[in-house]
Amino acid sequence: MGWGGGWAPEPLSPQGWRDAEDAAHQALRAALDAGISTLDTADIYGHGRSEQALGLLLAAEPGLRESLRIQTKCGIRLGGSPLYGSTGGTGTTRYDSSARHLRTAVAGSLERLHTDHVDTLIIHRPDVLTDPAETVGAFLELKAAGAVGHLGLSNMGLAWVRRFDDALREASAGTETLACVQLELGLHARTLIESVVLANHPEAPPSGDTEGIVEFCTARGIELQAWGPLGRGRYTRPDPEPADARAAAEVGRVAEELDVPADVVVLAWLMRLPWGIRPVVGTIRPGRIAASATADQAARRMDADQWYRIWTAARGEPLP
Repeated sequence: MGWGGGWAPEPLSPQGWRDAEDAAHQALRAALDAGISTLDTADIYGHGRSEQALGLLLAAEPGLRESLRIQTKCGIRLGGSPLYGSTGGTGTTRYDSSARHLRTAVAGSLERLHTDHVDTLIIHRPDVLTDPAETVGAFLELKAAGAVGHLGLSNMGLAWVRRFDDALREASAGTETLACVQLELGLHARTLIESVVLANHPEAPPSGDTEGIVEFCTARGIELQAWGPLGRGRYTRPDPEPADARAAAEVGRVAEELDVPADVVVLAWLMRLPWGIRPVVGTIRPGRIAASATADQAARRMDADQWYRIWTAARGEPLP
């Protein structure tokens, strides 16, 4: 999401593009050197510039595409965005998972990415005006044409995940299932965990229709992906907010015990869960990217006492 020079709608200057391309190149090299080869982007990131930055790298290095798995998202129309030219609208952001928009969005993504296909197409947000069966039908047309490989979802509750997966299985005669579901998950976003542990407790948090989604995805072989797993560094920055200070201190202690950076501890805490979660790490800093690749090892070394200490500190109160 950080590739392409930020979120400003104005076009980048020539120097801005050189800087953006250089930052993307360094991030990609660090990822590949660390064994990370799946890239997550979206058509709206940087109003298309995130995909463009990756596309410049693919165009400049023939053969690089074969080393990567690319997943991109569509389905959010940013009102007034230059991404849509004269069809940007009046400024109202809306969701659009219609077959027509899917075809247009995928064509635009492929052009910006300088590739003929994306490995996974992810529907970014739920469009309540479009039946999932319509979206699934358009996806299968694009798949038959070789433009997309798999279908995923982002920011959707259990009811919509179930509807999409049922529609996909039915339309494909049982040969297709969702590849992934992306949710905001991490030490700062603990709703899935809290809702399980605080069942039958007056402090149980509202689940936002995510309760049961872990079991559903596990049963159907759908990967859970966690966006924003580092919480924008809230537990690892030198000057955490007062409400986060206790958890940040505990993260630091466990980092010393495991002899890893604090960022790795935050990722390892999430990956310690037996849910097969894949974190989507958003940093563009090469050092942090390289370190994140060691989080699975740290998760295996993190014992239950360390995990619960971190969780209790983040909660700010003992478990019931």
